[in-house]
Amino acid sequence: MVKGILLLKEGKLWMKCKEFINKLYDKVRAYWDYIDKERRDNLFIPVFFFVGTLIYLECISHLIIFNSIDSKIILPILFALPTGLFLSILIGISSPKFNKTITLFLTGLICFYYGLQVTYYSLFKVFFSFQTLGMAGDAVSEFGSDIIAAIKDNLSELIIVFMPFLILFVLIEQGLEFIKRKHKEQGVLGAATVFFHCIALAALLGFGKGDYSPYDIYHNTKVHDFSGEQLGIGTMTRFDLTKLISPRQEMVLANAPTIDWRVPTIIPTQIPIKDSKKSHVEIGTKPNVKVTVTPAPTPTPIPIDRSPNVMDIDFISLAENEKDDVIQALHEYFAKEIPTNKNEYTGMFEGYNLIMITAEGFAPYAVHKELTPTLYKLRNEGFVFNNFYTALWQTSTSDGEFVAMTGLIPVGTRSMYRSRNNYMPFSLGHQFNKLGIESKAYHNHTYTYYQRDETHTNLGYDFIAKGNGLQLKSDVWPESDIEMMEDTVDRFVKDDQFHVYYLTVSGHMNYTFVGNSMSFKNRELVKDLPYSSEGRAYIACQIELDRALEYLINRLDEAGVLDNTVIALSADHYPYGWEKERLDELAGYEIEPNFETYKNNFILWNRGMKEVVTVDKPCSSLDILPTLSNLFGIEYDSRLLMGRDILSDAPPLAILSDRSFITDKVMYNSGSGEVTKLIDEELPKGYVKGICNIIKNKFTISDNILRKDYYSYVFENK
Repeated sequence: MVKGILLLKEGKLWMKCKEFINKLYDKVRAYWDYIDKERRDNLFIPVFFFVGTLIYLECISHLIIFNSIDSKIILPILFALPTGLFLSILIGISSPKFNKTITLFLTGLICFYYGLQVTYYSLFKVFFSFQTLGMAGDAVSEFGSDIIAAIKDNLSELIIVFMPFLILFVLIEQGLEFIKRKHKEQGVLGAATVFFHCIALAALLGFGKGDYSPYDIYHNTKVHDFSGEQLGIGTMTRFDLTKLISPRQEMVLANAPTIDWRVPTIIPTQIPIKDSKKSHVEIGTKPNVKVTVTPAPTPTPIPIDRSPNVMDIDFISLAENEKDDVIQALHEYFAKEIPTNKNEYTGMFEGYNLIMITAEGFAPYAVHKELTPTLYKLRNEGFVFNNFYTALWQTSTSDGEFVAMTGLIPVGTRSMYRSRNNYMPFSLGHQFNKLGIESKAYHNHTYTYYQRDETHTNLGYDFIAKGNGLQLKSDVWPESDIEMMEDTVDRFVKDDQFHVYYLTVSGHMNYTFVGNSMSFKNRELVKDLPYSSEGRAYIACQIELDRALEYLINRLDEAGVLDNTVIALSADHYPYGWEKERLDELAGYEIEPNFETYKNNFILWNRGMKEVVTVDKPCSSLDILPTLSNLFGIEYDSRLLMGRDILSDAPPLAILSDRSFITDKVMYNSGSGEVTKLIDEELPKGYVKGICNIIKNKFTISDNILRKDYYSYVFENK
């Protein structure tokens, strides 16, 4: 390395490289002049075609998906070069007839795949992954109409993507043959493949080595969507297939800080704030202030128990007696984790009933004082979370459920399905079952979709849905949330105590009056709204959720259990089937795309609460499980969950799926590396880098908890 630097400094290294390139050029030129034109065309035009096709597809798909092309497009282009050269080798190994067949097949397959990525991204706002193939049959059979609609919407883009395939037919018509290459010619292509791949790898350094830089993504994190955006769809696919064929077994943790970010130099002293206009309490983070006050429905005993929310687990002893390197590393990691503390809200709802709801496609825009009065009431009473975020994960609804129900981060795809045979002791289904309360779950769509008949039963629920016991009055798509409530409330409302989980579906896209039966059903109620047809259709289908909640609350009230029941409602994801312009329309202004798109409501409501508790600290769906566990006085170990009890004194951390984050001090955009300060004072040294590494580790730890069934090792003797 030192010698190379000295040679470069003296100019000798450049002269040697220049000499080598000149000699290589002379040899290629000599061979070019030696062969006749017909052989030359048949040898090199297929090469230029494949390389050009991949460069074209990377550029055009990037433009279609992201509506722009920036300087980072150079990396997808550079990685497309060696890929195109490698594929060119394959079409020169045999007879012209065989080579032509292979060329047609590969070109059609490549165009189809890039077209698939364009369509998939327009529908789900994430890139397709081969890890999702296991649910392809369900997706086609259950949501075929959505897929067809997406293809129609992207038809012009798909024609553009398939242009190389059409050009290939023209070349064949013009007499292009695909002759067999000589070994020397194939060798030159092989050497060129290696050479240009090295050039692409070297180019990574031009963008730095920081967090989520192209270099970091290629060599370390390999975040699926970032790979597609910054390195190209071809490189992303290579990573995806590699992981599918050979799942990574090693666990590498980032050098995250071990300091407690709660120390007074970072989190200031607590002071109370009261609103004189209405009875409520605020908990939040403002410059130089972290606010928290005790608003319990009944007087809270003093002193307040502020001991750590942990269980009696000796991680050090477990690590010393463990032979598996990954399990041992996990034990050591959790031994150093800082738990969240109990607080004035610990056990506030102990002995209460809990109804937890994941609402399909729910967003703040669904809440209207006149049209959805129940949602409006629930959002503005009880606990009010002003800075709550719902990330969009790779497997949309299933991952949204996974986050809220397990407190873990879904890494890759189908995390809920991967957990179906794992021991999941912290799920609320299991926690309530341990208390002698039967946990029940209901869903108004097909019971086998996403294999929920396996996953939700593994989380401790008696799972009933369409096809295995749920009785709905109408057979439409999407199904009615009201009809689900009408069929299920009597199954639990008279129990001494109950915990029920609902997954709704009325708010599912498409948001049109012909594509969503609930939108059509409630169309008259929204006809005068000043929105587009799609905007009105969205509100109309969410009205069905509102009416379902109204029915549920009335029945609980009639049974005399409403005051003793807590309703916790969150979204699986925002309505991602739309372009951002639709969200802007409903919001009434142009929303900020990187963070505000994911800002949502977490409804946590109990009629018996005497005061509104306003929470301003940033939080996310990942924090729901630990927050509810603490409120219901359930024994759990806060170190073993990736989220945090929102009501504790732990510093806030809202994590998005692309590893962007929000704390009380900054908003960090992982895609651009932009840091937006939320406070006036100077940040602690290494603060942003430290949080980035903490989040990297949370992703790694979550992945390995799932992959290794880690909880079964911790609680094997419990």
